Amino acid sequence: MRTRGVVTVVAAVLALTAVGGCGDDEDSGGSTGAGGGGYGQSAGSGGRLMDTEPQGRPSAPTMADIEAFVSARTTCTDLHMEDRDSDHEDDPEAESTGKLWGIKERAVCWDAKRMGVTLMSVDDMKSFQTQARQRGPAGYLVGEDFVVTGGPTTRADLRGSGLLALVCDPETEIPSGYTKEKGLVDGCTLTDFFS
Repeated sequence: MRTRGVVTVVAAVLALTAVGGCGDDEDSGGSTGAGGGGYGQSAGSGGRLMDTEPQGRPSAPTMADIEAFVSARTTCTDLHMEDRDSDHEDDPEAESTGKLWGIKERAVCWDAKRMGVTLMSVDDMKSFQTQARQRGPAGYLVGEDFVVTGGPTTRADLRGSGLLALVCDPETEIPSGYTKEKGLVDGCTLTDFFS
């Protein structure tokens, strides 16, 4: 009889120890992994896996890499290569592949509303920013070695992806609290404020 009571007490203590250990890191504010909140999530991330994004701007060296990056965050269907901006075909200085813009490859796909999304692999970012500044605002979202443009849905979906908006208009005010990184060309700023 006495042995059965000891076994019951030991079983109860083991069960409480096992239950008490669950969620200990989250409840006590302890840190597990790089995220500090368990499961790789940063505090205040709203459940998004913030630590899966690379530090700094993302890199995508091939068109397939750029397409995969964009498609993981928004709609990009029917990808096809286009050497130049078809809206400005007659303009010799229009956005196009080649040395003037520093664009290695240029492709277009479609978002969910059938608006064009342009993906550009850029091997000379300074030339790209120089031409973009001369052309005026075009909604360029800049990575380490690639650029994306698209409509409001695409821009909203890419917010928080690590891409930065290229702003070369001195009239554009960037609110406090947003990233303001000096561009490669005087008068241009890279920011995570997408207007």
